[in-house]
Amino acid sequence: MFIADLRLYLNDKFIQVYDEFMPLCAHDFQTASFLSNLFWWSDVADKEPKKQGWVYKTADHLKKELGLTRRGYEKVRRILLEQGLVQYRRGGIHGKMHWYINREVLLAKICELRGVAVPKTDSKHHYDRDNFRIPKFIPLKLWHDWLDMVVEKGKTTGHSMKKTAIKQLAELHNKKLDLKPIMEKSILKGWFGFFFTDKSEPVKPSEKDLKQQEERAKRELEEQLSARTQPPQPPPDKSDIENNKGYRGIQEYLKKNRKKSAQ
Repeated sequence: MFIADLRLYLNDKFIQVYDEFMPLCAHDFQTASFLSNLFWWSDVADKEPKKQGWVYKTADHLKKELGLTRRGYEKVRRILLEQGLVQYRRGGIHGKMHWYINREVLLAKICELRGVAVPKTDSKHHYDRDNFRIPKFIPLKLWHDWLDMVVEKGKTTGHSMKKTAIKQLAELHNKKLDLKPIMEKSILKGWFGFFFTDKSEPVKPSEKDLKQQEERAKRELEEQLSARTQPPQPPPDKSDIENNKGYRGIQEYLKKNRKKSAQ
């Protein structure tokens, strides 16, 4: 019997343990096995952009694929987090545990292990102290200072809060605003978010408003010029006033009152 004959009875999803992963995982075989498994599935996830490199692993998956018990899983997670190699979160309808390999960190550690320089990459992200991936346009020190402020005020800096904060900063960044003073102000004010509140910034009028202002100014100028060119109106003729019925009525009314007062 050949090995090829036996392979027919085995699962095709054989995942090897990479040699480099053993020293990176504190020479713990279970941890290296888990990282290799996650590495294989992450390669699959990269083919679906909407997943953004995240893969989920349930307790049942870990038991079937790696024989990991809950205690073994907790040990594996602790080692990988200490090395900064992964990050995790709960997501989806049933709150499944999702994992993400910090690719830049893994590459840097492999290069260090081999004694070679880290190649330059065009990554647009870096990682905070919790191994949470954030865009590189966010200053890392100010980000950590803001996290410290939030914790001091009794709030938890979980994934949901971080995602909201990153979304706010991204919107401000897209408006070509300097994030440094905005983040410093949030830290100083004790805000749990990031907002641009400079009311002194002039509001640029739209083209429609500019056109309306131009037409209005033109009409006012024409009216002023027209008023200046028109000849002055002559004073009303006294005879016209005396012939006016209203005027005559008032005069007769006054005469009657005079006669009554004389009697």
